[in-house]
Amino acid sequence: MAVSNLAKIEALLYASGDEGIDLRQIALRTGLELSACRQLVEKIAQNFNKNKDCGLKLLVANDVYRLGTKNELAELVRDYVNDAKPRVLSQAALETVAIVMYNQPITRIEVDDIRGVNSSAILHRLLNQGLLKITGIKQEVGNPKQYGVTNFCLDYFGLKTLNDLPALPKDEVLDDNTSDSLLTRFNEQIDQGKQETKNE
Repeated sequence: MAVSNLAKIEALLYASGDEGIDLRQIALRTGLELSACRQLVEKIAQNFNKNKDCGLKLLVANDVYRLGTKNELAELVRDYVNDAKPRVLSQAALETVAIVMYNQPITRIEVDDIRGVNSSAILHRLLNQGLLKITGIKQEVGNPKQYGVTNFCLDYFGLKTLNDLPALPKDEVLDDNTSDSLLTRFNEQIDQGKQETKNE
């Protein structure tokens, strides 16, 4: 079944996460003219606004489009996202933190490439929990944000510095083929660090 251009653009908006996507990028990915992309983006915005059963809206700033939640859902979303005291992190969150620790500064797209899935929501949650921070902007197309860990993150995992992380074997790179074994070593090191901190 053929996929409509409207669906393609919605998928790109979702995949772009908090960084968003501009019309030029949409045109490049869909093969459409800029004017056609603009019309479709405006139609998506209208569809969101008209549909009372849809919790999304389209946000635009500096000609960059991204998905957001409707104003009436702000409190619900804020309560979910802004949990400032992380309790037990999910496997996906642990994996994302480990990737950032070993590769910072790192962009969301680079994290996605390693994990093999979109990491926008997890990165946003980790930012709000104070475990990650934005360290700068990478000088490339789209000017993506770069992420790093905070001192609170090191404290949370019982680390004094990033040098306390288990070393990667020589010439090994962190990718989707090595993340599972590395995450095991990361968890073991974190457990040891927490125990040592507890005993101090």
